[in-house]
Amino acid sequence: MKAKNSLLLVAFLLISTTFFAQGPGSNFHKNSEKIKAMKVEYITTKLDLTPAEAEKFWPVYNEFIDKMQTLAKARRKKMQANKDKDLSDDEINNLIEFNFSTDQKMLDLKREYDKKYKSVLPVQKVGKLYQAEMEFKHELLRKMKGGPGGPGKGNGGGPGGGPR
Repeated sequence: MKAKNSLLLVAFLLISTTFFAQGPGSNFHKNSEKIKAMKVEYITTKLDLTPAEAEKFWPVYNEFIDKMQTLAKARRKKMQANKDKDLSDDEINNLIEFNFSTDQKMLDLKREYDKKYKSVLPVQKVGKLYQAEMEFKHELLRKMKGGPGGPGKGNGGGPGGGPR
């Protein structure tokens, strides 16, 4: 089950990064804007943000997302540049180290923004944020696969969602 969840997460990350890599006139860009709006609504609802909390939280959250996307874009660019090349062992090791380094930068960014979130929201709502992000990704993947429910829809909750 863990491998399946990991595979779904990787698929989501690849799909979502593809959305953001497209230009403003593309269908991918239009879809990413829809997904972003759905995510904002979903998180706002799940966290039950007051207007004052939302005013402080969303600029911090959007800044975090922008920085994470910048790191992900740099990784994609490097991987694409080396995709069809016959790499030496040293080049492969450099790519592996680059990936580890990017992972570490992303983790450091998560820790930094966790502190920032806690400076603008109660810790209970920060915990709900992380849970809502995971739930949203899960429901978005389910919706993309054509399964029951979708972000913001009741589907029985829990792993596996509603009836199939």
